[in-house]
Amino acid sequence: MEFFDLLDGTSRKTGKTISRDEAHRTGAWHGAFHCLIVFQRNGLGYALFQKRSLAKKIAPGKFDVSVGGHYSAGEDAKTAGPREIREELGCAVFFEDLFPIGRRIFVYCFSEDANEYEFQDVFLLPRAIHPDDLMLQREEVDSVFELEVNTGIELFSGSISTVAGNLISTDQKTIRFDVSAHDFVPCLDNYYLKLLLIARRYLNGERGLLVI
Repeated sequence: MEFFDLLDGTSRKTGKTISRDEAHRTGAWHGAFHCLIVFQRNGLGYALFQKRSLAKKIAPGKFDVSVGGHYSAGEDAKTAGPREIREELGCAVFFEDLFPIGRRIFVYCFSEDANEYEFQDVFLLPRAIHPDDLMLQREEVDSVFELEVNTGIELFSGSISTVAGNLISTDQKTIRFDVSAHDFVPCLDNYYLKLLLIARRYLNGERGLLVI
């Protein structure tokens, strides 16, 4: 059974721990790591999103950031981030490779016993990923999707209803695939639009005031 550090409403550790199931059942505050991989190809910017496994209790089969995971008790971004990336995608990364863009407060009731109250530390990872580089963790990740950044901004701003991109499966096969905004983990804060706007600025060379 996995345990989290129980946080208060200001993200401070209370000194207590809580099991994953109990945290989600009661809506207890806990910490998490989020990472969006970004890269350029043929003059265009891309972001990599993962499709969550259908076996997941929360938002099964929905698209989310490249890598996301809870902090186990005693962990923080520096220890959990590289571990999560290695486990979910099979990529070796140093914490220093990550570009921090701030902390997101995420609250969402997915079901009666799945209430997320998270402080998420969010990072960009500039890394061109080839399908052969990936070793997706089947229990967590169904596939990954390459979304062209400008087209993604149009999608999440409501200008278009669907976009096409490369979907890479756990067996490293690539197909063209259409997605809509409804195919992503639901949220109340336009998270994916904000992320892609930051990703575009980063890929254009900006480094200052990139805050989620």
